[in-house]
Amino acid sequence: MVRNEGAERRVPKSLSECKNRFLGMEDRERAIKARTYLHEMATGKHENEEVRDSYRQALTAVEALIDQLSEATTGRERSESPAETPDNWGDDKDWEEALDSAYEKAGIDRSTGTITTKTIDDRDYYYLQWREGDAVKSQYVGPVTPA
Repeated sequence: MVRNEGAERRVPKSLSECKNRFLGMEDRERAIKARTYLHEMATGKHENEEVRDSYRQALTAVEALIDQLSEATTGRERSESPAETPDNWGDDKDWEEALDSAYEKAGIDRSTGTITTKTIDDRDYYYLQWREGDAVKSQYVGPVTPA
């Protein structure tokens, strides 16, 4: 990359670098935001089962899209943390400790896996999810709304 004189932003050297940086990353970031918005929705607890099913399908589809966009744009740096601290978790330190513990128990690198929610007995929980071959694995992170 070259620096544009007098500007703090970095300018890509080539069209392909520009495409990867601005198109691929932008799409992946939008998909991650969509996942965050889905996590914030209360439809996972909705009384209508059809709404809950649609919510789970949407979340699964967004997770798959994030994985596909991540694979399509290899070679770029991934975020050290796969998710921002959720609004319900007031303390960033508590969230990071929960994530660190989940990654350690899972035995996977911080650049691997995505955060998803699972509803168990009408309560929502965050889980770290990743693939090992054909299997999808998960590790508990914490409740969506901590005590």
